[in-house]
Amino acid sequence: MPISVEAHALTETQCEAFAKVLRDAPQYRQKLADAVAGGQGRLFAAHFNGQRVAIALIEENQPQLAWMVVHPATQGRGVGKDFLRLIGQQLGETLTLPEHCLQQPGL
Repeated sequence: MPISVEAHALTETQCEAFAKVLRDAPQYRQKLADAVAGGQGRLFAAHFNGQRVAIALIEENQPQLAWMVVHPATQGRGVGKDFLRLIGQQLGETLTLPEHCLQQPGL
């Protein structure tokens, strides 16, 4: 599933634009609203056929993922993995994941 990645302004308008992606993740709708209110973070979207299929918030001053949501209809197709890789390419750095996302050896 080839996707494209685009950086977006962290604005209230973007909160509304991502409603479809975040419809099944109300806790992340709130996290996005909090990020907008605090003005912290960099917002990225994955697009497929002109539709937003994933959203990610990257820490403000470092290449670390704060959180990411992939639309349920596109989960299990490698969108998240490609999304993270393409964000890293846009930033010119490898993204790091939060500690709670890292797998323990042997799991």
